[in-house]
Amino acid sequence: MSMLSWVKKDDKPNLIVFIHGLKGGLETWSYDDNTSFPVLIKSQTDISSDFDIASFDYFTTFTETYGKTKSLLRSFFSSFKTKETNLPIEEISELLKTEIALTDHDNVILIAHSMGGLVAKSCILKQLEENHMSNIRGLISLAVPHSGALIANIGGLISSNVQLKDLSVLSPTIDKLNRQWIQTPNTPCTKYIYASHDKYVDKKSALAIDALKMDSMAVNADHSTICKPKDVNESTFKAVIMHIKTMKCEFKNQVPLQALAEPDAYSNEYFVIKMVLADIHDRIQGHAKEYFYNAELARKVFTSESDRKKLEQLYSKIRCLYQEELEAHIANGTITDKFITSVHQRITDEDERILNQILGGLDSVHKKGMLHQLSNKFDTDIIWEKNTSISQIRASREGAQNEL
Repeated sequence: MSMLSWVKKDDKPNLIVFIHGLKGGLETWSYDDNTSFPVLIKSQTDISSDFDIASFDYFTTFTETYGKTKSLLRSFFSSFKTKETNLPIEEISELLKTEIALTDHDNVILIAHSMGGLVAKSCILKQLEENHMSNIRGLISLAVPHSGALIANIGGLISSNVQLKDLSVLSPTIDKLNRQWIQTPNTPCTKYIYASHDKYVDKKSALAIDALKMDSMAVNADHSTICKPKDVNESTFKAVIMHIKTMKCEFKNQVPLQALAEPDAYSNEYFVIKMVLADIHDRIQGHAKEYFYNAELARKVFTSESDRKKLEQLYSKIRCLYQEELEAHIANGTITDKFITSVHQRITDEDERILNQILGGLDSVHKKGMLHQLSNKFDTDIIWEKNTSISQIRASREGAQNEL
């Protein structure tokens, strides 16, 4: 049985999925019998023309129960209906991942309330761990306890509910999610909306550790009303629509990653010769070639004058990151393998900050490839061994050409 309740299903390439929180359900999103968040989204033709809309509905109660039958043993053998229990966030996210995979949409935006946001983050991390990419392009966080909720700690004293334990401040689940989220490259665009009158999830928790001010917004609501707009004029609704449109603009420029089929490719290119001269490990050279390959593919996508200007800004930022790491390399006398790895890592770290604000649709792999595009010139601007000279580069390239 599907866990998605469809509000609109017209085989569009894009999908919006609402995810409720603890003790929630489809009613989480309803202002009254005739008005709900998903239905209001559907009423916006500029959104509904490109998106299908659904709600992910999972079992959640404060108590552990298998239903209303008096005899638990009888219920096991007399009913064909699944006996649902409170599942941990980790397992709920597995179910969400399955549902999203079965829809086969190109791009997905998740709108999550409270614990639903933790389920969403866990699902995204699972996709990235398995495939190094995700079709979830955006996450809109509504009063999500990214650092846990104190009320869950109190509730855990009187209940064995596994979901309450997961939601507790400093719980292993919260800690693991936050660490993985910060350390994982290529997480999707995430926008945070918190309720100023929320008594359950305070502002510090509703804004994740890595949340930027430009991605955060307050609304005049509480923990419940933030997800129940009565009409299209509500601030929460307007904010969500604005974020959906921003995320949608990036869909067309998404550049998929591709594997480099020929491991010996680019052997005569300057960026490879410079790594050979620096005695960079073969495995790292292989990674650099694949980064370069993907950057070359990306350059063919961004062809407008506006995109070219943004690419130049990106190249300039990446060059600055290299120069900063070069200074540290010279000062500390690190080995060349560590130097190139540190530049790659720096690009990954900055990808969700300064680099991601310039041009959407690219991830850290493309940007690391841009570093090697900069290195692919007959000069010593981007080198990995500080004493590499023009004459060495020339001689090495001529030798490589002779071997061919």
